[in-house]
Amino acid sequence: MLTLPRPLDVPFTDTSAEALRLSLDHGRIAPLAARRIDVPTVAAPTDTESTLAEAAPHLTLTLTVIGSSHQAILGEDAFIETFACLGEDADGPSPSRPQWDHENIRHGRWAGFTEHRFTPTRTHVSGDFPTAAAEVLAAGAARALTAADHLSVAFPGQPGALTALSLTAAGPDRIAWQSWHCYPQHGEIVHSSSELRRST
Repeated sequence: MLTLPRPLDVPFTDTSAEALRLSLDHGRIAPLAARRIDVPTVAAPTDTESTLAEAAPHLTLTLTVIGSSHQAILGEDAFIETFACLGEDADGPSPSRPQWDHENIRHGRWAGFTEHRFTPTRTHVSGDFPTAAAEVLAAGAARALTAADHLSVAFPGQPGALTALSLTAAGPDRIAWQSWHCYPQHGEIVHSSSELRRST
C-alpha cells in the first residue's frame, strides 16, 4: 500500500550526491523521522568470543532520516550505518566515498551479524523530476515487507525533494534495507541497497 511521504518543515541539510559518505562507526545523529522495526530473533552465537550483546534474543532495526540522508541502527547501537554528507574532510576508510554501482563488503561483529554489504547507485534525471520522485516513492513502498516497514519524508521548497527507506528482508541470518535520496536541485536520485549477514 502506497502511503504519502510525511511532510517536514525543514530544508535540505545535504548538498549533493557527490558529498555523500558511508560510515559504520559514526555515532547517532538526531533524526527528523524514524521507523523502529522488530526483526526476527537471532540465535545465540556458540563461539566463546561472542559478547552478551551479540547473543541478545530480541533485535530492532531503526531506519532514520537525517537531512536528506539516513542512518540504519541495529539494536542499541550494536551497528550504525550512516550514509550522509559528513563534511568536506570526511574521507578515508570510514567515512568513505561511495563506489557507485559497486558492492562494498565489510566484516565485523554486530549483534551476531558478521558481514555488511552496501551498493549505491546514482541516477541523473533528465526529464520531469517530480514524476521520477513519485516513482521512487512507489518503488520504496512496493519493496517493503509491509506498509509499516516503509518510511518516507518530503522536504519543502522543491517538488520531488524526498527521502525514503524500506526494510526489504528480515530473517535470522539476513536483514536488508534500501534507501532513496532525491536531490531535485541537481536532478539526481541516489539509491542504496544494504544487507547484514550472519555466518553459518
